[in-house]
Amino acid sequence: MKIINDQKRSVVFYDEKNHTFIKKFKPKLSAKVKYFFRLRKYPGDNFNFISSELKKLDIPTVEIINYSHYSVITKELVGISLEQYLKIYSNHTILKNFIQIVTKLLKNNIYCGDLAYDNFYVINDKIVALDLEDYRKVTFFKRSTEEAIRRMKGKVDDWVIEEIKKNLI
Repeated sequence: MKIINDQKRSVVFYDEKNHTFIKKFKPKLSAKVKYFFRLRKYPGDNFNFISSELKKLDIPTVEIINYSHYSVITKELVGISLEQYLKIYSNHTILKNFIQIVTKLLKNNIYCGDLAYDNFYVINDKIVALDLEDYRKVTFFKRSTEEAIRRMKGKVDDWVIEEIKKNLI
């Protein structure tokens, strides 16, 4: 197994033998307290929950092999990140699909602070959502879609943001 991404709050391993990724979460103490008191879902549990919610909306996600409170194992994807894809191809169809996905997420009260191109993968011209642990499905207090859109600035093209805004009206 080799480490492919080591960040402050998570580390990702690639298991070459099983063709899987293992993501281990390293949350702050304040987050652990929220998990303990059920004020927020554990990151591994949330990853699984959001995956099932996205599947209900026909939004493809990574295949989860196993998960626990602080880790998730997913099947390897064969494709490239949406960010890399857009550097190689000028394909407005794929961006229209991205716009539809983000619009669908926001209309269904599913929010993520990092709806950037690099958090999606392209496989056979289909977009697959990654890094689901930071997504939230809001049931009681609807979050501001303006805040979700504001956080996309600088991460996606401005015209894409404008199209998402139009779709939300």
